Amino acid sequence: MPERNLKMYRTSVCVALTIALAACLTSQVWAAVGESTTKTTITLKVLDCESCAKKVATKLSEVRGVSDVKTDIKSKTAIVVPKGDATLSPLQLWEAVENAGKVPVKLEGPSGTFTSKPKK
Repeated sequence: MPERNLKMYRTSVCVALTIALAACLTSQVWAAVGESTTKTTITLKVLDCESCAKKVATKLSEVRGVSDVKTDIKSKTAIVVPKGDATLSPLQLWEAVENAGKVPVKLEGPSGTFTSKPKK
């Protein structure tokens, strides 16, 4: 009986450590995205599938100066991180979302907050 308890304990510890490591790595990735004060968050009217999210991310990644894009279906957002100290054009980001076949409803970034298509 003690041997069985020891095996269960080891298994429990392994599972707990695996979950903790996964949570730590995930939080570090999102923290790196969140650290950027130059990031831009775009809220879309509809973003309901992985395929659509991937298409939006691809179009946003094509904008000059974009380093990384994270999409979130649940919050209907795309977070865009620039390369180094690049300044991203709100108009180009807005149009990239439109080119992906989606409707942006809000864009928040270092250039301001827009609820309609920016002029530049």
